Amino acid sequence: MTAPRQRPRTCVACREESPKRALVRVVRSPAGEVTLDERGKLPGRGAYICASRQCLEKARKTKALARALKMEIPEALYSRLAEHLETYEEGGETQGEFKLLLGLARRAGLIHIGVDSVQSQCARETLLILTASDSSKAVRDAVDNVPGEGHVHIRMPLGSEDLSASLGARNVQAAALPLRSGLSDKMRLLLSRPLRRDRITDVS
Repeated sequence: MTAPRQRPRTCVACREESPKRALVRVVRSPAGEVTLDERGKLPGRGAYICASRQCLEKARKTKALARALKMEIPEALYSRLAEHLETYEEGGETQGEFKLLLGLARRAGLIHIGVDSVQSQCARETLLILTASDSSKAVRDAVDNVPGEGHVHIRMPLGSEDLSASLGARNVQAAALPLRSGLSDKMRLLLSRPLRRDRITDVS
C-alpha cells in the first residue's frame, strides 16, 4: 500500500522542501523551551532542517533556526543536533549519510523493500532502485530488468547487513523509493561525488 502523501516542509537552512518525516524537527514548546523533536510529535512551534551537517552549520551561522523559532538557540541544542546526526556515521561519512537517509525514508513510508516489492511498484511510478554492495547477481539482474522507463539504479556503499539494519528489516538486498523526492535527490547527490560517480547507472 502506498503511504499517504504528506505536505512537504522546508529546511530553514537550504530552503529545499522534503516530506515532514524526512527532516529533523526542532520545537519551541508552549513554555518557551527549545528541544530536538525526534518523533516529530511534540506540541509547539516547529522548525525543520535537513539531516545533514552542512545544513546544520548553515542554520547555526545564519541564525536561520533562531529566526524560525523566534528565540535564541542555545549552543547545547546545536551540539545535541550534531550528536543526533553522528549516530548514523559510524561507517564513514557517505555510509553514515546513506544510513540516515534510509532511516528517514522508512519513517516517511516512502521505501519499498525487497525485489518483489520493487518489481510490483515500478509499473506504478518511476523509482530510485537501491541494491546492497554485496547483493547477489540474481538480485542485480532482477532490478536491472524491471518494467517501465526512467528508473535509476544505485549500487550502494552499504552491504546487506547495514542496509537491513537501516531499514529495520532482515536480509534486504534491494529496496526502492520514488525517484521524484527530496530523499532520492540527496542519495543521488552523495553518489555524484567524483570518486563514486561510477556507481550510478540508469536502468532502462
